[in-house]
Amino acid sequence: MIRLKDILTERKQESWQYQLRDIGGPVFYRRQGEDAEWQFTDAETFATGLADGAKLIPHKDTDD
Repeated sequence: MIRLKDILTERKQESWQYQLRDIGGPVFYRRQGEDAEWQFTDAETFATGLADGAKLIPHKDTDD
């Protein structure tokens, strides 16, 4: 059974992208759509976003 709440939540979460970086421990980021700027988020929001179908973007080290 498809519920309206599930459809709205999925659409909302798909617009967010998430990223996990290891900077002396896990640091969680997210950004809206294709925005260039990442913002900090907490572990709970990060996990909920991914569970709801948001994209996980791999972190590329620029210090190579």
